[in-house]
Amino acid sequence: MRNKLALIAGIIFVLSLSASAWGIVDVPISEYKKWPNNWGKWGPDDEVGCLNYNTPQSLVAAAGLVKQGKIIPCSWEAKPNSYPLWGMRVGIERFMNWSGNDAVAGDKPGMWYSDEIIKTGTHSMTHVDPLVHLWYGDKVYNGYNVEEVITHDNGTLKANANAYLPKSAQRGVLLDVARFKGVDYLGDKYLITPKDLDDCAKWAGVKIKPGDAILIRTGFMKHWSDKIIKAGGTLRWSATEDGEPGPGGDCIAWIQKHKIGLIGADNIAVEHIVPVEEKYNKLYKVGLIPLHVAVLQMLGCPMHELLNLDALSEDCAKDGVYEFLYVWPPLNFWNATGGLISPVALK
Repeated sequence: MRNKLALIAGIIFVLSLSASAWGIVDVPISEYKKWPNNWGKWGPDDEVGCLNYNTPQSLVAAAGLVKQGKIIPCSWEAKPNSYPLWGMRVGIERFMNWSGNDAVAGDKPGMWYSDEIIKTGTHSMTHVDPLVHLWYGDKVYNGYNVEEVITHDNGTLKANANAYLPKSAQRGVLLDVARFKGVDYLGDKYLITPKDLDDCAKWAGVKIKPGDAILIRTGFMKHWSDKIIKAGGTLRWSATEDGEPGPGGDCIAWIQKHKIGLIGADNIAVEHIVPVEEKYNKLYKVGLIPLHVAVLQMLGCPMHELLNLDALSEDCAKDGVYEFLYVWPPLNFWNATGGLISPVALK
């Protein structure tokens, strides 16, 4: 009995350590002010951050890029066991309420219909990260207190995915770094630098403008989808073991300098993962994804994750046009902490 009690006490102790490790650490405003940020730039009630760079005038100009009548999907098909999942995230599940089998099983022919229930995590398929999705300390973007704006009962009360709806169309630019480098996939540990982005833009013949949606193609999604399908859907992606190519901490200043409206990529977290960038982890006091903290929480720049940019890559390579109207309205779900999107490029 004594051994059992000791074991239970040990388990409780370990769990308490785990809980404290994930707990909120109070960070004084003086610490936040050391980080590059846009808090208060668009007023104390702002919820869309860098999307404010996307003006009615810039949207009208972006609409003028539609010259061929093409609609190119940029989302990954929401299909079970075919795309990478991180950690405890769950994939797609479908439950049919009514189907053709129900119709033919009826006693008499008549009118029937199909209906279904779909279950998924809001960060498990193509989506946009709200500005309050991830943070360090006790305040999210624009200085909102986390305990006041993120609740169990009512979701995310400020800067949620719904807030993006009036700003969900703008000029898009494809920075096809993989094609620029002459490869199908950059590799699990490739670090994309600001020079890579500038050189790729020059190669594509595009000039970055304020409010742009910058979409970075690495080849990650196709590479990992093929691996997962080959493994029968049992393979999961591990951040610190597998890694992913993407922009690193040096791109924080690049995003701020160019006044980027949003940044997205064909991978899980947009940013470079593995090896952990110790320089930026120490600077921003985060342990895995420093770009998320600096870009979402401090700059207020939305992130598009799990994009499918392969079809867009092929089309841009054929006509040499790497700019387009990018349209990506999030599902208008109540106070969502993740915005499911099915974005398209119009050319």
